[in-house]
Amino acid sequence: MLGYVARTLPLLVRARLRKSQRLVSRLERRVALSEVDYNLHMNQAVYAQVGELGRTDWILGVGAWDRWRADGINPVVAEQRIIYRREMKPRQRYAVDTRATGMDGRLLCLDSHLIVGDRVHAKLEVKLIFVGPNGVLSVEAAEAACEGLVTDALAVNAWVTKPS
Repeated sequence: MLGYVARTLPLLVRARLRKSQRLVSRLERRVALSEVDYNLHMNQAVYAQVGELGRTDWILGVGAWDRWRADGINPVVAEQRIIYRREMKPRQRYAVDTRATGMDGRLLCLDSHLIVGDRVHAKLEVKLIFVGPNGVLSVEAAEAACEGLVTDALAVNAWVTKPS
């Protein structure tokens, strides 16, 4: 738990200070030496942690956290898929682009791309389900809770980002 707090606390403070109601989170990061495995690239488990940082920044930055908490709603990861395309090397700089791209019934779909320059190195697809005071939200309640939070997917072709 202390590792989680150490990873997320600086992010929480920065996200609160610059809350701008933006629909896209863009975090600039660097592969830490503690995230590298014996193959001398970022360990596969770290991608999920980085995706969580992107989601946390997005949830706070878009104002969803305050909105959901006021209604007694908790977002919970229901599904997660990671597509590894290119390795991330020690000390390599990269960006994490996170955005909500749609609803799948009562699940909110979030995509995070790990990008170096214009090349996508990995894509994380996550679906959040919402639990309220009376249990899992219905499709209609989930759509209402996510109204105004969805934007277009990042334009990517052949694992390269395209200007939108």
